[in-house]
Amino acid sequence: MQVPVRAALVSNSPLVLAGLKDGLEQRGDFEIVCVHDSLAIARADSFGEARVCIADLGTDADLRPIAEIGEQGPALVLLGADRDGPIADWLAAGISLLPRDASIEAIAIAAHAACAGLVASCAKLAAQAVRAGLNADRPALAGEVDPLTPREREVLLKMSLGLGNRQIAQALHISAHTAKFHVAQIIAKLDATSRAHAVAKAMRSGLVEL
Repeated sequence: MQVPVRAALVSNSPLVLAGLKDGLEQRGDFEIVCVHDSLAIARADSFGEARVCIADLGTDADLRPIAEIGEQGPALVLLGADRDGPIADWLAAGISLLPRDASIEAIAIAAHAACAGLVASCAKLAAQAVRAGLNADRPALAGEVDPLTPREREVLLKMSLGLGNRQIAQALHISAHTAKFHVAQIIAKLDATSRAHAVAKAMRSGLVEL
């Protein structure tokens, strides 16, 4: 018997939350462990120890907490990503994206894929991401971001290798608090929504190469 996937639901719409909860629970392959109206509150609740968080991006959604989930949080499926936000960079950062009106079946498939380490989306958003990539002007992108300090470039390189704050601190012989500060500065300067997003943008703009 398949073990249900522990899922957290986030939306500022009670109707959307109710629809997601009922639809996923009726399938039998999901266990809804927490329901919140913002990503910040869900994060404070540790997402109920969920494996995947399905977050609806309503018109009043605050996207900043996405940057704070990091590698320690659950897999993330965003609904309504076509409303705004850097679609290509989100996909590159490993975040699954679907339209807000996606069916329960599509959401369930995306959630299972995200738990397996895959990135799920729909044809429309994938095509939009490809177009954005084709139209990207790397020199212009590099010129738009604030210049990084030499230390921040060192930290960025370690981030691109998948190191966490403590590992970065040990590698560069700095405190964990200082490493955390540098990571936050890099994310802010690159106008990114997460560590992975910052690395993806840095690679696209030529700030870091693997």
